[in-house]
Amino acid sequence: MGLDRLRGRVAIVTGAGQGIGAAIAWRLGLEGCRIAIAEVDRESGSYRERWLRDRGVEAVFIETDVSSEESVRSMVEETYRIYGRIDILVNNAGIGIKPKPIFQQTLEEWNRVINTNLTGAYLCAKYAAEKMARGGGGVIINIASTRAYQSEENTEPYSASKGGLIALTHSLAVSLGRYGIRVISISPGWIDTSRWRIRGDEEELTPLDHKQHPAGRVGRPEDIANLVAFLASDEASWITGVDIVVDGGMTRKMIYMDEGVIAGAIETLTGDRELSEAVRRLIELRDRGKVREALDRLKNIL
Repeated sequence: MGLDRLRGRVAIVTGAGQGIGAAIAWRLGLEGCRIAIAEVDRESGSYRERWLRDRGVEAVFIETDVSSEESVRSMVEETYRIYGRIDILVNNAGIGIKPKPIFQQTLEEWNRVINTNLTGAYLCAKYAAEKMARGGGGVIINIASTRAYQSEENTEPYSASKGGLIALTHSLAVSLGRYGIRVISISPGWIDTSRWRIRGDEEELTPLDHKQHPAGRVGRPEDIANLVAFLASDEASWITGVDIVVDGGMTRKMIYMDEGVIAGAIETLTGDRELSEAVRRLIELRDRGKVREALDRLKNIL
């Protein structure tokens, strides 16, 4: 871990009160950055400011609604007033809606997600890049999602916002390169953020949750934060305009729903190979009458 690579630099991290953003703020702080916590939630923003300061990181919380141009402009100006420079912007703030069929989604819900996840990143880049250009350059890192490439059903606003964020990334990289500003996006997969929340229990993950990833586990906020620290450093000076997927290999794994997958999942969850093989044989019967008979006997046992 190459700490202290960013000594003296100033980083704005949106949505840094908790979750992935909080881990990013902490890691950049370890690297020597002064941190502006741009967070809409006053409780989590104030908490994270105290948390970072208690650990020796110079940090300030600036209440910010990234969907509001005036709020973003004010946040950037306040950061510049306090620290005199802006070197790094991490557009991490993001929201979603509870999944439901598109027939039931409202335009207000769509606009709220797009305005936060995509327009918010655009506004932050617009105002922060001007300060970066004045200082000779900088780095903008957008936190997208693997939902830009693959979806669960009924997630249209979120998926669209993250796909747009990746397109915004390469557009900004081309436009801002002449000013010495690099722009990169990161698409995280499944990240367990429970340890970086200000309250709430740790997420209960099953062996199957981990095993379905080729890397053998669900992701952690630190996995994203470590990459952000590298990309923000001079070691990544030839990287711009690209999206980097960090998902434990999940988007590269082909999954076929067959008896082998089902039996394997049962063995992973229960640790009972005999049971999983029995289920496999039951499915392979492909005789609905016999399967129903076996299930009825199982119900009587249970």
